Amino acid sequence: MNVEVEIRSKIDDFTKIKEALDKIGANFIKSERQVDKIFGASKFLDSEHKIIEGGIVARIREVNEKRTLEFKEILRQKGGIELSCEIPSIELAEKMLKKLDFEEAFTIKKSRESYSYKDFTICLDNVEQLGNFIEIERITSTDEESKKDEIRKECLDLLETLAPGSEIEARKYGDLMQELINRKRKDS
Repeated sequence: MNVEVEIRSKIDDFTKIKEALDKIGANFIKSERQVDKIFGASKFLDSEHKIIEGGIVARIREVNEKRTLEFKEILRQKGGIELSCEIPSIELAEKMLKKLDFEEAFTIKKSRESYSYKDFTICLDNVEQLGNFIEIERITSTDEESKKDEIRKECLDLLETLAPGSEIEARKYGDLMQELINRKRKDS
């Protein structure tokens, strides 16, 4: 079982963060464009169509020619369980999700630069309609709360090194996108 512990912060510019990554000796992994189709099931949605704490979100991710179907437990302050498998076609995955009562909510498109440092993955994301973010994550094989808290603190310490004074964005990209959609609906 993989448990992803991550933090994220909205930032204005990647320049100083890239300098800090270089200074600490982080290794550039890759640059890629990700397209994520996000799906929710009504039993996991609140009145604003956001995934409830502890709920499950489904995602079809396309990067280059690789496609994956992922299920993520949404725990905003802690790490949630994540399952992923490669799929032969997006259409087949969509058909399966529909049978499981998941409906497509929206698509998130982002350009991502990934770096590694010790046991951490650091991602610099430019997310269409939402802006620039830094994500710091570490995967653990335990669901033990004390271990997840320890890893989260390590992620926060690394964020302070890379982007001093940054504020944590507890909401997931999906939450931010749904809030944007809700605001647009109210305005129209």
